[in-house]
Amino acid sequence: MNRQQGKRTSLTTSSISAIGAGARSRIIGTTLVSMVLLQSSVWAGKTTLYVSPEGNDQWSGRLADPKQDEGPLASLDAARLKVRQLKAANPGESFEVQLRGGLYSLRETVVFGPEDSGSKEAPIVYKAFPGETPVFTGGIEVSNWKKCIKDPAGVAPEAKGQLWVAEIPGAKKMQWNIKSLYDGETMLQRSRSDGFKYAEVEKEEDSNRQGKKLTSVLEYEGKPVAPFDRTIYYRDNDIKDWSNLSDIELLLKDRPWMINIIPLERVDTKKKIAYLEVDPTYQAINPNNRFWVENAIDYLDEPGEWVFNSAEGRLYIWPENEISTMNIVAPYLQEFIRVEGTEDGPFVSHLHFEGLTFTHGLRDTLLESDKGLQHDWEMYDKGNAVIRFRFAEDCSIHGSTIKSSSGTGIRLDLHCQRIEVSGNLLKYLGGGGIVLSGYGPGTKDVNKYNVIHDNYIHHVGELLWHAPAIFIAQSGNNEITHNTIHDLPYNGIAVSGCRPHEFYLVKRIPFRRAWVSSIRFEECEPYIKKGLASKYQNRLEHFLPLLHARENKIAMNDISRVLLKLHDGNAIYFSAMGENNVVESNYLHQNYGTAGAIRLDDNPSFTIIKNNVIQESDQGLGLKGPADVFNNFIFTETFLRGRSLPGWLGGTKQAYPVGNIFMPPASSKSSNGLYLTDSRATERPFFLNLPKMENSIYFTENTSTPYVPKTELGSDLFTGDQVTLGQDAVKLVYIDPMFDKEAAREGNYCFKEGSPAEQLGIQPIDLREVGSSLTEPSFNGFDEAVAAEGERVVFDFNNNTPFDNVPVGSSMTVEGITMATTGIVDIDGVSKGSKVNIHAGVNAIGIRSASGKGDHNSIDVGEAWEFTFDRNISSIELTFAGMDESDVFKLAIREGAEDIETDISSSKVKGGVYTLNRTIAAQTPVEIKLTAGDIARVESIAVTISNR
Repeated sequence: MNRQQGKRTSLTTSSISAIGAGARSRIIGTTLVSMVLLQSSVWAGKTTLYVSPEGNDQWSGRLADPKQDEGPLASLDAARLKVRQLKAANPGESFEVQLRGGLYSLRETVVFGPEDSGSKEAPIVYKAFPGETPVFTGGIEVSNWKKCIKDPAGVAPEAKGQLWVAEIPGAKKMQWNIKSLYDGETMLQRSRSDGFKYAEVEKEEDSNRQGKKLTSVLEYEGKPVAPFDRTIYYRDNDIKDWSNLSDIELLLKDRPWMINIIPLERVDTKKKIAYLEVDPTYQAINPNNRFWVENAIDYLDEPGEWVFNSAEGRLYIWPENEISTMNIVAPYLQEFIRVEGTEDGPFVSHLHFEGLTFTHGLRDTLLESDKGLQHDWEMYDKGNAVIRFRFAEDCSIHGSTIKSSSGTGIRLDLHCQRIEVSGNLLKYLGGGGIVLSGYGPGTKDVNKYNVIHDNYIHHVGELLWHAPAIFIAQSGNNEITHNTIHDLPYNGIAVSGCRPHEFYLVKRIPFRRAWVSSIRFEECEPYIKKGLASKYQNRLEHFLPLLHARENKIAMNDISRVLLKLHDGNAIYFSAMGENNVVESNYLHQNYGTAGAIRLDDNPSFTIIKNNVIQESDQGLGLKGPADVFNNFIFTETFLRGRSLPGWLGGTKQAYPVGNIFMPPASSKSSNGLYLTDSRATERPFFLNLPKMENSIYFTENTSTPYVPKTELGSDLFTGDQVTLGQDAVKLVYIDPMFDKEAAREGNYCFKEGSPAEQLGIQPIDLREVGSSLTEPSFNGFDEAVAAEGERVVFDFNNNTPFDNVPVGSSMTVEGITMATTGIVDIDGVSKGSKVNIHAGVNAIGIRSASGKGDHNSIDVGEAWEFTFDRNISSIELTFAGMDESDVFKLAIREGAEDIETDISSSKVKGGVYTLNRTIAAQTPVEIKLTAGDIARVESIAVTISNR
């Protein structure tokens, strides 16, 4: 079947450039004829102009190629002005600007205003010349490299004699601070220290804690609290008073769901206090957390790394390859194109972009003036994206590419309606993919009816790890359909509003960046007072009229491999949004360590979750609020992660699961089984926490105890009684749904003839057309995917894994490879009932000693953990947390005569990671033991698969 068939066609039908992928095959004949005719300057009321790197902005733009003193224009902005001029003389004319292939360097944002608008009958289109690729770069090539005759002061010993330098004398004048660097399309690693611990200093509690904790101690009325704490108390000589201090940035990871990258303002080396230029999202206080220093010459200690010194105007690099073979580009411009009307009209309209490529945009930096969205995952109304629509209607960007850029891809800010973002490729971005951000909480609701369709988004959030592929904040009635999303540090799609407690902080903490700063107080005050007067102040119902992320349709998206760096996230995430969002027919797979592949987090409103397939994951759903959950097929270790009292029993609407199939994989070694993962419910069968469920099926081929019900096949798991389908009422029946497994490998989750699922009214789910037409979906049947030879598989330890408070014998499976605990050594060196422990918020391996001694959140001296893999591996990477100079681990591999023991000290750990390239046969015991120092932890273990 043609993958284009059945996909949603574009809402914008006024020009070929704006027609969605689903309709293109039907108009191919018209397109070919038009492409020929459009080579003439004017045809049927349409004027065609041309832009070329070989053009001249003094020419007319009427010719595609230079000819004597006439030909194409040279820049996009000149074309914009030429169209504006011609349109003023011919208001009913439509215009198409064709851009020839080649490189266009941008130094300033090209701004399209209301005067640059088209109309429904006469749109204005900027598109690639047929068969060619115009590329816009916001970077500046750096080519004046010289070998350093003298090493710069403070350089790491490893880098002495290895560095090259380029003079950037105009950096100060241009107010240009180089934050990222590329070799062609490959981002280069800026110098970064090992992970350092904060000093153990008592701080007064300040106001940049989580809002829900603050509202328990702050009254609504009262004196504003003190400003946020910007101090970092450090140890030893980890931070110095560098001469170019404003260039030095700290990477802070004080919550498992976000990071900050913030420049230093000043350093007090006597008191060992560093001061940040702007507020961190959360106070940096927990000595168990780590921070990293970036862009200091002291930590340039590996090939491929670089630093920039704005005080000197110099860029230093230790090249991994011959410098003459590298194409080094430093991003300069952040926002390439802004389509911007005025706040209450006129808006920019009927302006379309097609087939353009953008690269090398500047990374975002936190500013004093910034207002943040939830957890500062993105900024509110900020020009930090390559393409930005603001106060615009009926516009589009289609078939374009944004790649190897350090900021966000595309933004739709404030008033944006009927904007279509379709058929685009967004990859290797430092920020997020696509952001829809309406006005802050209030009555103004004008970001809606937009279409995000058929886009391919992968490897985004490379610098700002928390950035989602698609972020919908205060924006509703949008269609998010047929997108393919994979390889993300954190969330896939996030839908967000403002949590109730934030409204109650607005008077006491008006400077709070995340959400509070964007609240439209005069519009919200009546709702706040109503909430304060109620018995249950933190119910979302008080504020629903102010929360506009409602009635979004999220359908037929293919999302995989999220949470590759951070924790406590999801493939599809909701919090404090409006009602009636629909999550339908999505394919969610290979999403491990989530708090539910689909999650309703704190303060959600009623959501419809139907016809989704979730597999190759450990968690199915994570629900803290009301949801209509029906006809979902969930092939995960745990069906539901939620509170012991499910959210659907309360809220503005009440619903309960109907017609779902829960079918844990046969290969799972998890101990979750038939239980919720919530700590308050793990000792109770999950049906005791689900008082309502109808016409649903549980079945598994897993024979381990937690998965096998104590009743016979054909029984209802709520009563234990046998049921006759079609006659008896059914809640959750233990029976084989009889899937057609061959069809499932093609994406068609249907049943064999006589299936009990059909008798219960459960409908098949056909996902053969899921995701973007720019790539093919990959279906692996029902069981977990098996990693191929050479593939890297990460075992990330957080409080959602099977390795939490469990003894010897526990195991964890990721992508078909199982890691099993085979031994745990107590602090006194004896194995006696100790357990591996992962404390919530620490997200790393520790040992819970049977003796009761030691820090349960860490590995203490004398403690050891032994494990095996069930497949051959060719390398192992250990990521350590909290490791300092005194700590020494011993890595022992017990392989008969080939036994090896390796001491791992902080000097051998680069960026927190120790790598051993060695083939380790399946079932070979591997032991990690802390032999000297204080305490430390292991955050993750990555292995490379070998079939040899």
